[in-house]
Amino acid sequence: MKKRIGIIGFGWIARDVHFPQYEEIKDQCEITAVCDISPEALKNAKEKIGLTDDELFTDYKELIDSGLCDAVDICTPNYLHCEIAKYALNAGVRASIEKPAGINAQEVKELYDLSQEKKSPVFVCFSWHHRPNLRYFKDLIDSDITDGINHIYINCIKDSALWPGRRLEWRFIKEQSGTGVLCDLGSHMIDLLNWMGADVVGLTANYGTFVKERQLIGSDEWGKVTTDDWANIILDLSNGASATVNLSRGCATCGARTEVEIFGNKGRLKFADADHEHILISTQKGEVENRRIPEEYGDPHEMRQCKSFVNLLNGNNRIDSRWQTYSARAYVIALYD
Repeated sequence: MKKRIGIIGFGWIARDVHFPQYEEIKDQCEITAVCDISPEALKNAKEKIGLTDDELFTDYKELIDSGLCDAVDICTPNYLHCEIAKYALNAGVRASIEKPAGINAQEVKELYDLSQEKKSPVFVCFSWHHRPNLRYFKDLIDSDITDGINHIYINCIKDSALWPGRRLEWRFIKEQSGTGVLCDLGSHMIDLLNWMGADVVGLTANYGTFVKERQLIGSDEWGKVTTDDWANIILDLSNGASATVNLSRGCATCGARTEVEIFGNKGRLKFADADHEHILISTQKGEVENRRIPEEYGDPHEMRQCKSFVNLLNGNNRIDSRWQTYSARAYVIALYD
């Protein structure tokens, strides 16, 4: 039987990233309801998905209580993630949430405790886990091709803070987003370190804001930006390695660039999202290979986290069968245990 999914928050991440992934597996699931406070977003959902007025909501509680959904995909601003997920779990509805799980440790811990009590894991959309090139990158690390890990360097930079005319949206308001680039980009990057097998045991960091004021949405007035545009973090890891993570949305002309470079005793691995089809491998002997991602990892340009969520709903803790198997535990709230 198809799983019935309700999407809460139908902005670009739901419309252009999540919904197309569900469409690819519509033999296994269907979008049966959408909630958003924006009339324009609901209009888009009605036209794009083909929903009726009775399947469109402005109150997430009404959607969850409607009986139309087996699970909800929560694509709202960060401060609503835990609130909505807790309501869903208490109503017996499964939940997926966009990263970060919440805006502070307390609310995430409360959600974790509830998920344990209800025996209903909450899926967190750390989408980088679902990219074929990073799956292959992780397998190369696990094969110890570099003979241990001494250093990890991560650069994750964008120019999105410098887009002309960008208004004071929720991402620039601390009460709604928790932090700025540290949550938006940094949550992915810190998660990658954990996924690669290393926990953070110590750190030092600094952060700041380039664009300190922005024009309010729908107004001529200006307001203060209360979140960070950049952060630099040096981390001590449980495996003895040192990691440096540089984050910014203030890099003019960059667009978006993420690079992960690992140095061991006998080699180096490098992933760059500008090239989805290869991983750079260097050896101590001076050999350099730009190795192509093997076909069994799937289309290197695809992300399949929504497929993984539907698998989880079906009691299958495995990712898309075209790839090597990974436990879904890595993507649920229980990753913090």
